[in-house]
Amino acid sequence: MRLPACLLVALLGVGCASTRAATRTNAALAEGAPREELPWAAFSPETFARAKAERKYIVLDGSAEWCHWCHVMEATTYHDPEVRKILSAHFIAVKVDVDARPDLEERYGDWGWPATVMFSPDATEIGKYRGYIAPEKFREILREVVASGIANRRDDAAPAAPVKNPRTALSEEHLAWIQHATDVELDDYWDETQGGWGRTQKAPLGWNNAWALHEASKGDAEARARVLFTLDQQSKLIDPVWGGIYQYSAARHWDAPHFEKLMTFQAPALDNYATAYRLTGEAKHLARAKAMLGYLDRFMKGPEGAFYASQDADVNAHDRDKPFMNGHDYYALDEKRRLTRGMPRVDTHEYGRENGLAIGAYCTMFEATKDVAVLASAEKAARRVLATHGAGARGGITHDAIDPQKTPKVLYLSDNAAFGLALVRLHEVTKNDDYLREARKIADFMIGELVDDDGGGMFASTADPDAVGVFATRRVPFEDNVTAVRMFSRLARVVPDARYGVAVDRILRAISTPEEIKGRGRMLGDYLLALEESKGVRGGSK
Repeated sequence: MRLPACLLVALLGVGCASTRAATRTNAALAEGAPREELPWAAFSPETFARAKAERKYIVLDGSAEWCHWCHVMEATTYHDPEVRKILSAHFIAVKVDVDARPDLEERYGDWGWPATVMFSPDATEIGKYRGYIAPEKFREILREVVASGIANRRDDAAPAAPVKNPRTALSEEHLAWIQHATDVELDDYWDETQGGWGRTQKAPLGWNNAWALHEASKGDAEARARVLFTLDQQSKLIDPVWGGIYQYSAARHWDAPHFEKLMTFQAPALDNYATAYRLTGEAKHLARAKAMLGYLDRFMKGPEGAFYASQDADVNAHDRDKPFMNGHDYYALDEKRRLTRGMPRVDTHEYGRENGLAIGAYCTMFEATKDVAVLASAEKAARRVLATHGAGARGGITHDAIDPQKTPKVLYLSDNAAFGLALVRLHEVTKNDDYLREARKIADFMIGELVDDDGGGMFASTADPDAVGVFATRRVPFEDNVTAVRMFSRLARVVPDARYGVAVDRILRAISTPEEIKGRGRMLGDYLLALEESKGVRGGSK
């Protein structure tokens, strides 16, 4: 679960303003913003080639469909006349929907959203800026970049080779110590007053909840008390009319919701409440799980059964020709009045990762309720993704549905690890070996095309033949590698293939460093689950 930067770090600037103030600001901006759009260039080899030929800088606006402050920056900063004048003279402006580009989401997630990145004409990073930037500040940044004169420098030297960083083996004793130390690290974030982990903005951290629920299932009374208190507290973020959970609360308590609904939060919340019901038998947890399920079934599912990505906080944030309404006012309405005002936009892309998360959560709901309709929904979504996202002989899946006549150049770890894990979960609850066969295809693809032979982990994407500059160096993302460990661990328990245990070993060696763990802040539940699930599977890597 990737969170915006203002949820990962301390409060930073306007991007973490109160929801009421933020939505009021957006409404005013939407009414007065110019109608003409900035001539955005595509994120493509041609754009980088043009920048190099014209000796222009590139400014990358990393934004998301659902992102409130991305809409504000689009309506104000990028419509400021002086900003436009500077951009036209010295820059090529590129806008990227980061949900559509998992590699860029992973690379710049700690800087957004929105994330603003400046590049030299040779695609070298020269500046990264977090969150909303007001017009006057952006003008200052642009002028400083131009004054640097970097665009007039030419460096034709060959790029330096990436530093090789082989990992030493980790003993079981060392991994046990790491697990204990990580648990202690997470414990430091516990909020005794409000529940949850972290004491600034409150967010429904699904994997932290899942870890605490796992420990509670083994008899840990403290973990049980904490997670059940947290699930009660975070239920204040559940939409009382349509269900679904809001992205976070813009305060130290749970009562200042920011109204985006992302699948990366919906699925873990469904999983958490279903697990809590299974653990306790309490009706309130079942009711909350059903509120999550009802929202997903009604609003976040396509006609062929696959799941959508997200829903905006505000009405008509993407279309300033229509009446704007902020989420604070909209979500205070009952259903009838909401429908008369319109609907916050749903991003109807059927991404591989998001479908994997949803399918896994539906499996957990089925285990808790034995509702065959829930399982049928999970299976239908899986069949849809296998039919529309398959990468052919390569064995992996694509990020989005593809044209059957086209071969995708780049596949992503995030999609394959999450969807592969979902297929293993489907096999666990159905015993249908078809799901196991498909999961093995994905696993074989990951081992064949994503392994970092030097560092031991898995790259965020397959090699991109068109990548230039900084993008030619592939990264090994912590979160997606954790998901890969969970997938390979579960797969190794039912498939006698030593390669899967080796993959688990190699990935854990790559990511189990103090720096990586410290860098995750309070987002440690998924890593602890991965360490726990890999027990008895690890071994064989030399």
